[in-house]
Amino acid sequence: MNIRSVWWPRLAVLILVALAVYAVVGRALAPKEVSVVEIAEGPADQVLAVVGRVRPLNLVSVQSESAGAIVALLHDEGEQVRKGDLLARIRSDQEVAAVAVSDAQLRVLSAQLILARQKRARLSKLVAEGWATRAALDESEAAAAAAAANRDAATATARQSRARSQEFNVRAPMDGTILTRPVDPGQVVGLSTVLFEMGSTGQVEIEAEVDEFLADRVPIDAAVTLSPSGTALRLPGRISEISPRVDASTGGRLMRFVANAVADDLRPGRSVDVVITVARRASALSVPRSALLNNRGQAEVKVVENGRVVSRAVTTLDWPGTHLIVTSGLKRGDQVMAEPSAATPGTRVKAKPAPDSQVAGKPR
Repeated sequence: MNIRSVWWPRLAVLILVALAVYAVVGRALAPKEVSVVEIAEGPADQVLAVVGRVRPLNLVSVQSESAGAIVALLHDEGEQVRKGDLLARIRSDQEVAAVAVSDAQLRVLSAQLILARQKRARLSKLVAEGWATRAALDESEAAAAAAAANRDAATATARQSRARSQEFNVRAPMDGTILTRPVDPGQVVGLSTVLFEMGSTGQVEIEAEVDEFLADRVPIDAAVTLSPSGTALRLPGRISEISPRVDASTGGRLMRFVANAVADDLRPGRSVDVVITVARRASALSVPRSALLNNRGQAEVKVVENGRVVSRAVTTLDWPGTHLIVTSGLKRGDQVMAEPSAATPGTRVKAKPAPDSQVAGKPR
């Protein structure tokens, strides 16, 4: 048997195994690739983004001054009305009858007053001619005065009856638009039942609830950008009100915003993305929030230095957003790991730029 023909295959196998082991060991000893974000210095805006909803500048709940069944609803949602327009009628049969009775009484007493005054005039002439006594004239004058008083009382009663009957007619308290009408004809309503929700015409405002911790830090003159949902519009606006009241159930405070110019896209009920520029820095360092670790209350990042991973304590401005402004612990040019869980401190690594998706959202 030829010895060479036996050993050559075995030697080839050994060489292949050695090469495989070398490749595995080489890969194990090679630096691990990690994604890093290089810290840059530049202008940054500290912004607060909230979602608000458009509402009329004035919002009124229309209720009836009297309880009863609805006889007629004369306007529906979306219709515009003028101040004083009749919106609804409540059944008022008894009040209508009371008006008729008081009007009849007024006519009777008015006739009696006319008769009393005529009698006084005749007696006054007879007294002047000596055919009647002064006492009879005094009595006729007193009767005329009493008739006048009765007529005045009846007039006041009739006016009161008509006013009472008008309480069953629900009228628009202002010029505006009917936003909702939660009742139907025939429904029995009470004094607290809302018949219509009305909104004023013209200027609108956007209302949003903001966490009280954040609201306390928003200046009233902060720049605001409004973006109606489903549009690419960016409308400049301003803060019109920051409510001092804190909602105990949510811990939020209401903030209201208005656009600097009228926009057709800002219709009542529409949601709006509101971006508030709380502060502007001409020069700042920022780091992705995802790159931060919490080590017993201390914020840390992992930095690539001389090919190895090093932990670095940092301080940041605590503010909602994908990026945070760094106030200490980092300098321009530092390479921060975008995914801090990818390698432990001391590991040899090879830095590569992080994908755009991990860098997006950097403060302006």
